[in-house]
Amino acid sequence: MVGYEIWWGDKVNANLKAIIETIQQQTSTRGILEIFQDAIGSYGFRSFFISGLPDANMDISDAVLLFGGNIAWYEHYVKMGYMRYDYIARHCMTTSMPFDWDEAPYDPVTEPEMHKLKIEAAEHGLTGGLCIPIHIEGALEGGVSLVGDPKGLDEQQRLELHMLALYTYGQLRYLNRQPEPDRIITEREGEVLKWVAAGKTASEIAEITGLSARTINQHCENAQKRLGTSNRVQTVVEAVRRKLIVL
Repeated sequence: MVGYEIWWGDKVNANLKAIIETIQQQTSTRGILEIFQDAIGSYGFRSFFISGLPDANMDISDAVLLFGGNIAWYEHYVKMGYMRYDYIARHCMTTSMPFDWDEAPYDPVTEPEMHKLKIEAAEHGLTGGLCIPIHIEGALEGGVSLVGDPKGLDEQQRLELHMLALYTYGQLRYLNRQPEPDRIITEREGEVLKWVAAGKTASEIAEITGLSARTINQHCENAQKRLGTSNRVQTVVEAVRRKLIVL
């Protein structure tokens, strides 16, 4: 799958921006659920699952941030301990980019539990979907899984769903947060991130600010470390969510 360039600006439609802003204003998971479910419906997805990555001895239900879908399947998934055999969750470990469910590999011969999971999911109506891994501080934090047929999505729609998932996960994480000291970015790093969000390349930002492209990249890397994110897209998302920059 092709990696996305850093974006925002006019590459994301005004309606999606409004949806994201509304999600950021929510103070309860119920409010987010209704908005998110309606938003993904416009892309052809009917249900979803948003979860953090559970610890080894942690019940998957304790890691779930938001669920909007087939309750019978969810209860069966938890009862059977399918998190241990979830090939889609496993594939999240290998990429930070969205992927179709059928792009997650497994061997039905040597990994029969995974094949059983796929067959039983299909019996419950989960035949396809899109998964968006969430990586923070260089490690997999969790994921957003959308149920539906992703084959008809174009690059722009995938990009928009990626943005929507990142912001939604970020707000859910914020609502479930434990108190911790706020990490900040410098004024210059904030300025650079605003230009990154506008879709400018390092060389373009360098020309605008009078700095070198190397310095611009360094500012981005520093902000990324301060905010505990794994790439520039997530750095912009986190900076906006914390209201460290205003676009």
